[in-house]
Amino acid sequence: MTRPTPRKAVRSPRTHRHAGHSKAQCLKIFRRLSLYLDGELPDNACEEIRKHLHGCDNCEVFLASFKRTVILCRKYPAKPLSPTAKGAIRAAVLKAAGR
Repeated sequence: MTRPTPRKAVRSPRTHRHAGHSKAQCLKIFRRLSLYLDGELPDNACEEIRKHLHGCDNCEVFLASFKRTVILCRKYPAKPLSPTAKGAIRAAVLKAAGR
């Protein structure tokens, strides 16, 4: 019987630590991930993101999850949401982001 591949441990945002990077740098990376995955950033920006990902396990895990999410969203398009549902989702995302 084969064992499942162990996953990397993901720290909670409160314990998000890594050498040489700040939470602000991670947020900067997160804001550009979609453009990065779509190949719409200049080479120097892509290199900056790759360097950051190499030194930040949490961001690397987030990117892998983001890639899987994009694949699933393309495979299973969502039904249109009502304006009420859109507002509730937006409010929840903003609350989770601390805004």
